[in-house]
Amino acid sequence: MAGYTGLRSCTWTEPPVHVFSNSSLLTPGSASSSCDLTLLTCLLIGSYRFCIIPLLAVINGRDEDLWTTLTSPCRPAPSSSKGASHPTVSLEKRITRCKPAGPTTPRTALTSPCRSAPSTSKGAPRPTGSLEKNSPHCKPAGPATPRAVHKKSKTSSRQEKSQQGPTHRSGSRDGIQANDLQGERSNQNIQQLKQLLADSNRRFQAIAIVLQQSLTRTDEATRQCRELYEEQVSLQEELASSVHSCVRLEKEKEELRATLQDAAQRLQEQHQKDLAELEQKTSYQAEWDKSHLACQEEADECRTLMLQQMEELKASHEAMKQKLESSHEEQLQRVKQQHESSLQALRNAHTQELQRFDKTCKDTEFLLRRELEELTVKNNALMEKLAAHENRRKELAEHTQKDPHTLYLEQELESLKVILDLKNKHLHQQEKKLVEINKLTDKNVTLEERLIKVQQENEDLKARMERHAALSRQLSQDQAMLQESLQKESKVNKRLSMENEELLWKLHNGDPSSPQRMSPISTGPSQFFKLQSACSFSSPPVSPR
Repeated sequence: MAGYTGLRSCTWTEPPVHVFSNSSLLTPGSASSSCDLTLLTCLLIGSYRFCIIPLLAVINGRDEDLWTTLTSPCRPAPSSSKGASHPTVSLEKRITRCKPAGPTTPRTALTSPCRSAPSTSKGAPRPTGSLEKNSPHCKPAGPATPRAVHKKSKTSSRQEKSQQGPTHRSGSRDGIQANDLQGERSNQNIQQLKQLLADSNRRFQAIAIVLQQSLTRTDEATRQCRELYEEQVSLQEELASSVHSCVRLEKEKEELRATLQDAAQRLQEQHQKDLAELEQKTSYQAEWDKSHLACQEEADECRTLMLQQMEELKASHEAMKQKLESSHEEQLQRVKQQHESSLQALRNAHTQELQRFDKTCKDTEFLLRRELEELTVKNNALMEKLAAHENRRKELAEHTQKDPHTLYLEQELESLKVILDLKNKHLHQQEKKLVEINKLTDKNVTLEERLIKVQQENEDLKARMERHAALSRQLSQDQAMLQESLQKESKVNKRLSMENEELLWKLHNGDPSSPQRMSPISTGPSQFFKLQSACSFSSPPVSPR
């Protein structure tokens, strides 16, 4: 509103941008249809209240000062006769004033009354034609202010003074004063209209803000209702899932109860069977104790044999272990020596290749230097020839008169010299590039040969390392087998020692006065133990391999 100071229509408003940022007029899908209808009705009521009623009042002619200010700028000096065209002209003026202000409409609206007004006054003294043409009130309507009107009136008065003669000075002063009064009145009316328009705009903005707040409240309420509905749906789903899980848990509970009853019944039957077996075993415990007394002598013999075999196994195991360790160390020493010899050979080959590369580099450098010296000698000779030719040309130029043809030939010669220098530079660059390319190709060939040799040596070393790894794996497997056999023998010895100690304890704590009667059940384990001990001690010692 502050940037535009011209006249505006009474129906034109300029609300701020942030008022309608969330309105349904810009985004129809953001609010419901009811909110849109309420907003439209409020807008219609506001436009009818603040725009249409003042417009009708202006058209009907209730404000007489407005009509006088609107029609007075185009009138000349006061006249005695008033034609019938003034009401029509003022009505046309009112209609054009009420329309939106544009770049072309005010011009046509103001020029027509100014042209028709002078024909009505007949008897009044009229100023010269310059007053009609240069009057500030008959120009196209633009952004008018009191200062601009005052300046225009001053400029028009000066022009009238300069154009009119001394006979018309008194009449022009009266006309200028009347025009100034009319301009001040029109400016006051314009300021009043602007104030009314600003008040109506403020009211409209307040209504828009209230509507926006109501729309935000309704949107918030709808959003909360939607969230509550979603929560209700989720709670219903959770309730249904919990009911389903409760039913499933009840079924599982019944199934578990049935399985527990079956398991308890089976355990009770098993317990009864175990009790019967224990009673049967306790009845034969006395006979089993008597059989242990008979096994004492056999246990002593087994103990002595076991100790002898343990000593023999330990001695054989220590000897085998020392032999394997010595062989493993020898193999490691051989592999290390082979690796060192291969590394030394690679180092010698690398040093030889480096020496050969240095030699070739020195040879190529010597050749390039010799070529460079030859080229410098040639260049010096050419420069001497060129200097001699230049001196000869200068002498010839001094002896002969210079004509345009000779000047043209000299220029051509200079250009040819420049081209020759450029060609020589280009050739030198090409030669340098060729030398660098040859060097790079030689280096590439030598590097490829070295790479092939190193790859071959790497493959040989990999094969040796694989053989060494296979040998170490075989040795580790043999060692693991020996350790397993030793552990088995130690476990057997521990078991035999525990059985012997148990037999000795039972023999010492047994009842010697009890009758040594062997039952058929007790004879079975003792005979089995005898057979097992005989088989174990009669067999020769197993070798670790």
